[in-house]
Amino acid sequence: MKVFISVDMEGISGLVRWPDVSPTGIDFERNRQLMTQDANAAIEGAFQGGATEVVVEENHGVEDLCVLRMDTIDERCTVIRGAGRPGATTMAGLDADAGVVMLIGHHGRAGSYPGIMAHTISYTAFKLVSLAGQPIGEPDFFAIRAGELGVPVGLVSGDQIVAEQVQARCPWADTVIVKEAFGRESGEVIPPVRARPMIEEAAARTVRRALAGEYQPLDVRGPYEFEVQLRQPAGDAMRANLDGLEGFDLAEDTRVVVTAPDMDLGFRRVAYLGYANQPGVTKH
Repeated sequence: MKVFISVDMEGISGLVRWPDVSPTGIDFERNRQLMTQDANAAIEGAFQGGATEVVVEENHGVEDLCVLRMDTIDERCTVIRGAGRPGATTMAGLDADAGVVMLIGHHGRAGSYPGIMAHTISYTAFKLVSLAGQPIGEPDFFAIRAGELGVPVGLVSGDQIVAEQVQARCPWADTVIVKEAFGRESGEVIPPVRARPMIEEAAARTVRRALAGEYQPLDVRGPYEFEVQLRQPAGDAMRANLDGLEGFDLAEDTRVVVTAPDMDLGFRRVAYLGYANQPGVTKH
């Protein structure tokens, strides 16, 4: 079985504040290793559970999506990293050949409280992202896109908020709560050395359950309509860019309605709004 693992950073064991996940933070190099070790725990568990192939894709949007330590990542996997990927931005490696999706180190959606570093795609640009009138987060994008491909989400690790949100959409999914959120940058954390065996055990169980056919992918299909609430009013460059693009409607100064036929394009279009306020930048 091919296993797809998306690794983010905000939900990694031991990390609670924005400097923890930023290149300017005093512990960023150490925290890159913590991220890699959580990923390795999931990889090890996946192979223990019966995986024959593991694809890991980086989802943390700093340093051009190149944060995992390639010198210490488990040699049995392959890693997708770097900016400018084809398809749905950070789901380039997700296809219908995968048997299950694992979300390692993920976080709650924008507007969640408490929720450690909760946001949807861009904390600095987006106040809230909704689909059909309901707030959504990055795990929702993953689950829906995976559902379009016939692949279930089977596991998430992070705080209790992302665990609750993933299980609300995918009740069958296993969860590993590595920290209890107190606020946006505080929580009670399980030391990573204890959290990693929890991730490993859950990953093995997830693959075994997937092989046994215990999961069902979401039964979803487009078209989709999103609403993105911007933190700052759209500038002249964004207005000019959106005016020439299909699928975008600047309904108000800080509200953009985005439409897409599927989640592949939907994710790209929503993510584009995070950098659309640059003259002539229209590729997404």
